[in-house]
Formats: sequence, C-alpha cells, structure tokens
Amino acid sequence: MKRYIVVTLVAACLLISIAEPVFAYGGGGGMAGQQMGGRVNASDMMNQGMGMRGEQGMHGLGFMHSAGNAFGEYVTFSIDSETGDVLDYGVAGIPLFDIAIAGFDYESTSEARSVTRISDTDGSTLIQLHDNPAGVVNIPTAKDISITFTLADGVVASKEDGLVRIESGDLIGYITGTGMTTTSVSGTQVEIDASEDSVVVFRASPVNMPMFNHMGQRFSQEIARNRMGMEIAFGRNRSYNAVNYSADMRVRVQAMEENRIRMVVDSTDPAGRLIAMNLDNSSLMIGAHDRLRIHYDGMPLDCVNDPNMVFNGSDRPICWISQVQDGGRVQLMLHVPDFSEHTIDIIVEPEEEGVDEVMGEVMDEADDAENMTAIPETTETAETVDTQYTPGFGLMASLIGLLGW
Repeated sequence: MKRYIVVTLVAACLLISIAEPVFAYGGGGGMAGQQMGGRVNASDMMNQGMGMRGEQGMHGLGFMHSAGNAFGEYVTFSIDSETGDVLDYGVAGIPLFDIAIAGFDYESTSEARSVTRISDTDGSTLIQLHDNPAGVVNIPTAKDISITFTLADGVVASKEDGLVRIESGDLIGYITGTGMTTTSVSGTQVEIDASEDSVVVFRASPVNMPMFNHMGQRFSQEIARNRMGMEIAFGRNRSYNAVNYSADMRVRVQAMEENRIRMVVDSTDPAGRLIAMNLDNSSLMIGAHDRLRIHYDGMPLDCVNDPNMVFNGSDRPICWISQVQDGGRVQLMLHVPDFSEHTIDIIVEPEEEGVDEVMGEVMDEADDAENMTAIPETTETAETVDTQYTPGFGLMASLIGLLGW
C-alpha cells in the first residue's frame, strides 16, 4: 500500500512539472494575475523568461505568462493579483518602475500575444503593456485618474519640456500623453494626473536602435500633440506589435516575406498622421541602405535624410529611413498627409534588379493576391496588436468613444 502511495505521488509530481510550462505558454484571455512569492527584478525575469521561452520554442514578439509574471522578448513585469498594479516593469532586463493607479478597481488581465491588458471593473481605464523594443505602456481612461510610477534603484526621472524623462544607464524614455494635467517628480516617485478621455504613455527609445535615442523626445512630443498615429514593430516568425497612438487608425498586415512587408492603413479621421516602423533582419532581409524602398499606394517614395522633415509634415507623403545598423536593424517613418485607405510596401530591392523591375513585380502581385505569402489579417485597433490572436471585444465598446488621442 505504501509503495502504491509513493508511486502515485511521484506520478502526480511529474504530471505537474510537465503541465506547468504548457499552461505558462498559453496565458489566454482569462488569465488572472497571481504574483509569485517574493519580488523578482527585471534582469532575473529576463533571464528566466529567455530560458522558458526557448524551451517552449517561442520566438518573436509576444508574452509568455506564468503565475502572474509576463515574459516577453523585450519586456517583463509582474501583476499584483489584488490591485492590478504593474510590478517590476523592465525593458531588455533593465528595471524601470512599478505602476499604480489610485482607486483602480481591478477586474481582469488578458493577453493577445504581444500585448497584455489590465482592466478595471467598469471598463473606464485600461493599462496596455506592449512587448516591443520601445517597451510602450499606454493607459487610456474615460475618467480623471492619478498614476504613480515608483522608480527602481538607479532610475532617474526629471521634467523636460512638458515630458517626464526616465533614464537608467543607456536606456532613455519619456512619459507623455494627451490630457496630462499635472506632473511631479519627487525622489523615487513620479505622479501623473490625467483628465477624462485622455491617455498616458511611456515610451523608450527602441533598445535595438541605440544610436537614435535623440529622437525619443521629439517622438514623445508628437504623441502629446496627437500627430503620431501608429508605431509598428516587426519581429521574428512573422510576429509584430502595433501601438495606436491615435485610436482612429487601423492596420492590416497582408504579407511578411523575406524581401517585402505589405500593410494597409486607414483611419476614420482624415487628418494627417505619422507612422513609425521598427525592423530588423529577423522580419526582413535588410541589406544596404540604398536597397530599401517604401512604396505608397503602389508608387515609390523618395525618402529624405532628415527625420525632422517627416516630423514637420507636408502636403504630400514623405518618408525617412535610418542608416542600417549592425545586425540589419533600421527605423522608418512615414508622414501620411490625409487618410482614406493606403497600401504601404517596405521592399528590399534585389541587387541584380533596378527599381523599375521591382516596381513591376509589386504591381503584378497587387493584382494577383495568390502570389503573396499571406498571413491572417486582423484589423489593428488600440486594443488589437497581433495578427495571430484576437482579443475579446467587450472592452472595445466602452473604450471606442474615449480614445480620442
């Protein structure tokens, strides 16, 4: 009898040890926050997450959830199961802060691959955390709220031209948004008061683009001015994450191939907007800078050398492509002067072909969709950020009227 009990216990332990990673990978829309015993800093979480993700064959942008902890390719954090507070938020293993909203009545946590959402009971406030190289957090709200960012050891905050600059070593980010009424920085705490129908955003300069930190402030200022429409990060295994800085905008990624990405953008607001894109050679086989092209509604664009020309806008489409960094990393920005529906192609031109030949191929393939390596189309909104997973739409109804960023 004793031998039977021992064998049974051993078998149960084996089953639990096998099942746990599977449950952790799944996450799911009904995930409830459960904080592990003790605090784990971002560096340890990044190392732990890399091991867990590798064991499960998870490569590309997206979160693996386990016991209230989220492990992304770039972003890690924990969630307090009682309050919904975000704990030990870090980017690329760099600890940054905790996030708490006064009076936040925590309801649930859900995830859709590369975005995790923490919602309150009445659907008036939402914390969205994105697994992308900029570590974006956006908090839309339909009511007045007060947010406290409690800084990790070694993190310094300061006010800078209406923004709050967050700095830890080489990582520099900004807290920005629309409707921020007051900000205060005192010791290890940053207090943000925001009015109803507003959004608070944290965005770091992309950690895979270390040479372009100087653009972070201008980028954040354009978010505050409601001119930044969308930012899209493309990753491995045809994964991507799209952040809507303007809730009116949507994107459908129609194809991700070795030498081309095609997307369709539209907006219910006809006003011009900026679109930013973050690429590395895991999503597109980027070669020399002069082989990279942007086509807008089937026509090639002449890109400028100064990103400020794109930030300033014009009455015509205009684009900027950064210099290609080590590992084939590059940033792109596009100013769309007015909106209906537009098709954007990012193309790596083959060395043996000219622009005209590539242009002909693009036009031919536009007429024959079967020639494209398609991926499932999902309309990206402020609540949908991944092609392969579709979140629930209960919160969308309550937020669709308030996200007038």
